[in-house]
Amino acid sequence: MDRWSENYWIIIDLWSKCWLVYAVVGIFKRNVLGPECCNPEVHPPLFYLMWATINFSRICSVPLWDQHFILVAVLFKWILPVYSFSMLYISYSNLHQHKAWLAINNPSVIHLTRYLTQNGLAMFAWWSLLHAVVDLGVVLKYYTAMTDPLISTVVLSIIFICVITWFSLQSVFCAKYMRHTFTVHAVLILGLGSMFTSSYRVQNFSVNTAICGIVMILVTIMSFIHLIQACVEKTHTPLAVEPNGNLGNCVTVCDLEGNIKPKQ
Repeated sequence: MDRWSENYWIIIDLWSKCWLVYAVVGIFKRNVLGPECCNPEVHPPLFYLMWATINFSRICSVPLWDQHFILVAVLFKWILPVYSFSMLYISYSNLHQHKAWLAINNPSVIHLTRYLTQNGLAMFAWWSLLHAVVDLGVVLKYYTAMTDPLISTVVLSIIFICVITWFSLQSVFCAKYMRHTFTVHAVLILGLGSMFTSSYRVQNFSVNTAICGIVMILVTIMSFIHLIQACVEKTHTPLAVEPNGNLGNCVTVCDLEGNIKPKQ
């Protein structure tokens, strides 16, 4: 990937700090059940423990890479996307589980979680995945007998499979969970663009460079399809609110102080 793309970490880290600040603010804000951050428990302690592990692995990978412990460094770097996508799964499933209750009692949590936390996590997950796949190519180069064109083909194939998988989940199988995540395609276009510019040679235009450009165009088309689907879905099916939503399915870390007795 081109050197200029490394500056994109600044934007990703700033976005991550924003949703972390929102999480801290949720400790002090309260709703009818208690502290907003854990009532209902959209993001459990495991969620933040995984984020701490991600940052620990990210820090450890830097000196290992500088000292040319490439294999160990890449193993640490792969922890970032694996744990990030696991955090996204937790966030998607828990928010969907408590969406009806939150829509009545605290609707701002739904929007902030979707557009701040989940979009920030998706951005971090995909950017770290792109770097992890490229670094996997470095491992293949130094630890196997594979040649550079074949390694580039393997890297692009892995990225393409991941892109198709995400698009299928977001557009078909898990649309109700993932339709509000919009940052992925921008990250992919930027990452693929940096791969394209780093390998582009006017007098020696390779097949892999052309494939990279084609994948980038496909991601752009997928982005437009996702935007159209999101707009159509929002027009026809607004946020479902259950008028008689009860607290029985709302997982919290504290119980209500008193129970309201029904009238005789």
